[in-house]
Amino acid sequence: MKINFHGNACFTIKEGDFTMATDPHDKLKEPLLAGAVTVSNKDPGHSHLEGISGEPKVFNWPGEYETGGVHMKGIATFHNAKEDTEQKENTVFKIEMNGIHLCHLGALGTKLTPEQLEQIGDVDILFIPVGGEESIDTKKAKEVIEQIEPRIVIPMTYCVDDDQCGLGPLQPFLSEMGAQNVEPLDEFTLKRSELPDDSSKIVVLNQK
Repeated sequence: MKINFHGNACFTIKEGDFTMATDPHDKLKEPLLAGAVTVSNKDPGHSHLEGISGEPKVFNWPGEYETGGVHMKGIATFHNAKEDTEQKENTVFKIEMNGIHLCHLGALGTKLTPEQLEQIGDVDILFIPVGGEESIDTKKAKEVIEQIEPRIVIPMTYCVDDDQCGLGPLQPFLSEMGAQNVEPLDEFTLKRSELPDDSSKIVVLNQK
């Protein structure tokens, strides 16, 4: 499995000949080729389907489905940071590819309920927002990680290179998690047999 980061909450995940993309945003440097794409919410920063080339199958609603041998489950959550009458919908995606369980939280804005945690189940790789701004911030991110207990954590939705994006930077999250001297990777390559035994290893990816 090969994972690349394309900014905000957008990743490409390749297993064999099949590539899946998540939450394409409207500032992608170039179109991404994918056979399937998940969209967590309607914000242009998460739903810019014009940034995906080819004819991908689009999954943007809760439910269970399969494509290209990949099993997926969309789980209804909320996009807002506060529980109020103006909550926006967000779909968390649990993805199983070749025996590896991934979970992309999209723009999750609250901690997970027991029912949502049960639907998510075991997670090997967790993609989690850490920069705030209508999604969880550093402290909430740590709490959600403690809820899910993934083996690997890949942070997303934070400011890159001090750009004025309205999001918080990555470093406070790394400090909160006690992650020292994390060397960013250009690409994360993993086999099922290489999953760590200890939980919550932090992997940081450079933006493509």
